Amino acid sequence: MLVKDLMTRKVSSCRPENNLAELAEMMWNQRCGALPILDGSGRVMGIITDRDICIALGTRDIRASDVLARDVSPPQPFTCSSDNDVRDALRTMARQEVRRLPVVDEAGQLVGILSIDDILCRADSGHSSLSDHEIISAMRAMREERIHPTDVPQDRNDLGSDIRMPLNYEHVNVRD
Repeated sequence: MLVKDLMTRKVSSCRPENNLAELAEMMWNQRCGALPILDGSGRVMGIITDRDICIALGTRDIRASDVLARDVSPPQPFTCSSDNDVRDALRTMARQEVRRLPVVDEAGQLVGILSIDDILCRADSGHSSLSDHEIISAMRAMREERIHPTDVPQDRNDLGSDIRMPLNYEHVNVRD
C-alpha cells in the first residue's frame, strides 16, 4: 500500500512569517492539529503542531502574536513521497517520534499529509494492509519518553525565564 492511498489531500498550510495567534486560529477554523510551513514556492520547510504552540507559549511570558512560526518549528521537517510504501512512512514516524508527515512531490512541494490518524482510520475499515502489530509498535515508539538533559547550557538572554525548554524550542526569538 502506498502513501497516496491513505494520505489527506486537502491540507491547510502556513507561512514562516505567520504568528502563533494566527496559526492557532487557522488550526481552530480548519479543525487540524498541524500546519506545514511553506516557503514562497510552495516547498515544505517545516511543520508546526498545536503542541509546539502550547509549549512555546506555556513556558514563557510572551504573547502569541509576538512569536513567528519559523521561531518554534523544529529545524528539519520529516517528509515522505506519495509513492512511498506506507510501512516506510510509518517507520519514519516511529523513528522520528512524529504523528504526521507532509507528503511532497519531487520538487518538495506539498501534495498532502499522512497522519497516524489516517493510518488508523483506514486500517480499522480494512483499507490498509498494515497489521495491528505494525501500527501498535509504531505508536509505542512515538510515545517513548524524550529525555532532556539538564546539563545542556542554554542562552536565556531573550527568554527572561529559567524554565528548561525542549531542545527544538531553544531558538525562539521575540520580535521587537
